[in-house]
Amino acid sequence: LILTSPPQWNDLTTPVPPNELQRNFDFLKNPIWGNLAFQLLESRGALEFFSNAFLFSKPCDADWLDELDAEACKAARPPVMAFNAGFCLHRSYEEELVNMKQHLTIFAGNDDKRPRPEYQERIEGCTMKYIEGQNVMPWESPTQLGEALMRTIEAHK
Repeated sequence: LILTSPPQWNDLTTPVPPNELQRNFDFLKNPIWGNLAFQLLESRGALEFFSNAFLFSKPCDADWLDELDAEACKAARPPVMAFNAGFCLHRSYEEELVNMKQHLTIFAGNDDKRPRPEYQERIEGCTMKYIEGQNVMPWESPTQLGEALMRTIEAHK
């Protein structure tokens, strides 16, 4: 199993409480407040700020922003609502993670600000590998990531 820039351990092992999930989702689906929030968050300036603050080592490029602009629409909002409300983290995945029998390799960016030592501490045989970038390595370092993925796959055949 290979993961690139997974959430921090606590995010995967500490469930979001049901009342918080409901509150978050109700806000995001609200026709007034949710719509205003999405209009702001889908603006090019907000997307650029978020991308530069949390996703990329260097300022994001115009191609990235053009792609986000092209994909941002009302039809794309429901999965974004579910993700941002916390539905993907509605329960702990700790039991599955610590009892995993297959090898786990995690790729993280050299500039990623989110440490993940718990994966190696708690999952037997887990290895961390670092490549150029922060969080969107397929966009930041596609060749380096592709080559690293192929080496990892070949090593575990």
